[in-house]
Amino acid sequence: MIRRITTCLFILCAAGLMVQAQDPFRIAMIGCHRQFEPAPALVRYLEAEPDLCLWIGDNVYADTEDDFSFIEKCYDALAAKPAFQELQSLPTIATWDDHDYGLNNAGKEYPLKEESKAYFRQFWQLEEEIPEDRDGIYYSHYVEHQGKTVQFIMLDVRYNRDEPFSGGDVLGENQWAWLEEELRKPADLRLVASGFQVLLGPETGSESWSTFPEARRRLFASIRYTGAQHLVFLTGDQHYGEVCRMKGVLDFDAIELQFAGINQIEEPEYNPWRVAPAITSLHSYALIDLHLEETKTEVPHIEFSIFNALTNERELRYRINLSELETNLEWEGATRFTGMTRLRIKHDFPELRLGYTTDGTDPKAPNAEYVKDITLAKTSTVRAALFGPDGSRRSPVSERTVTQLVPVESMPPNPALRPGLAYQYFEKAIQGLDELTGLTPKKEGFLPKGDYLEEAERPDSFAFVFTGYLDIPKTGVYSVELRSDDGARLYLGEELLVDNDGSHSARRREGVQALQAGLHPIRLEYFDDYSGETLQVTLTDHQGNKTTLYPVDFWGNPNKE
Repeated sequence: MIRRITTCLFILCAAGLMVQAQDPFRIAMIGCHRQFEPAPALVRYLEAEPDLCLWIGDNVYADTEDDFSFIEKCYDALAAKPAFQELQSLPTIATWDDHDYGLNNAGKEYPLKEESKAYFRQFWQLEEEIPEDRDGIYYSHYVEHQGKTVQFIMLDVRYNRDEPFSGGDVLGENQWAWLEEELRKPADLRLVASGFQVLLGPETGSESWSTFPEARRRLFASIRYTGAQHLVFLTGDQHYGEVCRMKGVLDFDAIELQFAGINQIEEPEYNPWRVAPAITSLHSYALIDLHLEETKTEVPHIEFSIFNALTNERELRYRINLSELETNLEWEGATRFTGMTRLRIKHDFPELRLGYTTDGTDPKAPNAEYVKDITLAKTSTVRAALFGPDGSRRSPVSERTVTQLVPVESMPPNPALRPGLAYQYFEKAIQGLDELTGLTPKKEGFLPKGDYLEEAERPDSFAFVFTGYLDIPKTGVYSVELRSDDGARLYLGEELLVDNDGSHSARRREGVQALQAGLHPIRLEYFDDYSGETLQVTLTDHQGNKTTLYPVDFWGNPNKE
């Protein structure tokens, strides 16, 4: 059984209902539900404690040509299920597909579409999100999570849909204009819901966006030309679950999470874009977990899971890092320099133009077009973006700030110095290096070589403060890396250069500074809390040459200063 604790705060805003929740934000993806048959998956959704229920279509099977009372009867059967009644206490959004629209494979010709639209708005309590005079049930919904905005774009692929393979349309001009406006709105993640699949080939014979090839090309082009990033398709219709991926068609990969059939199953159809095994359970349920906050161990990502509702075994798991859903630029070159620096910008889109500015303003076509490395001789902010042949921006603006540094002056030679470091040794259980303030060291000495641990008199809860000089062979920009378990700090003179403080397992932190050739005073602080001792200092010059420093590589005064 899946259990978790979630705290939710609901905020009404002009753009729709906004929700704040703890990480991860969980979406229950529900669809293709035969309302007159048992649906144990609904109970599993309750146990999973979702933050939002998303009904993806065919939420009831209400097929009728002219009897609207039958549609009402089907919705009544859904509403009577106790698990559904409990789920309705949660934030809920929905779209439809053909069977809850009113008839298998129906489109704009369906005679009861106005009555069906009115009842859909009422049943799913979407009167505020969907205006009464709108030509369909399309709308947007926003979630605020961990300081990030998640946009749900709920498409209507029925109300204005032409006949498949007719060269016709899916959305209708009003919905297309609305969609492009929504794609231009700011969002950190966009989930686009469609009742039938976007990434399913026409050779299957099943209804999908590929049976409307011009409309699908227009869908992909709208996403590209609005510069929308971090976008994933959520789709239903097929009575199984799968993940599909089409390379590069959005300027990044189009990824589709498809699931439908919470109490039915069918053999998966051939799909050349399937990238994860299709599920096979009659009763199943799907969850989408949004991890949008970067942590010490994870980057922002989406996790899609489908479970057997009877055994609760996971049948499918697929992860998408948000960085996979963007048009990336790759920067090369030093960002801190003394004389001048060169920046190189790389990307994987030869059909697009790269424009940039060096004054911190957003690039606009026609700005300077990138054709060679950018040479800079002062502190600058370079901003760059990709543009289509027509001048439309096709990527987010990416920026890199380069800083010209004045080398820190070195000290004159001191004949009293010898290889090694002076040290003070402390014994106390601490959680941070500031707790050493005011403490009297248990002993002091000079460490000319060897391992500092040889001077520790117990396995845990001790600390060292090392002082000495770093000998820089050539004026330039240097990176100093501290790898420690637990906390460490490195001061260059009075300046804190690297802060890796706190009780933690082995991790790396670095600082960068321009240094004049010669001696520079350093102070290296370190403490061990428990279980594992690591302290390593690595110096990297501007050419990328790395040197791991040992006590013998520093200089210190063996006599008390």
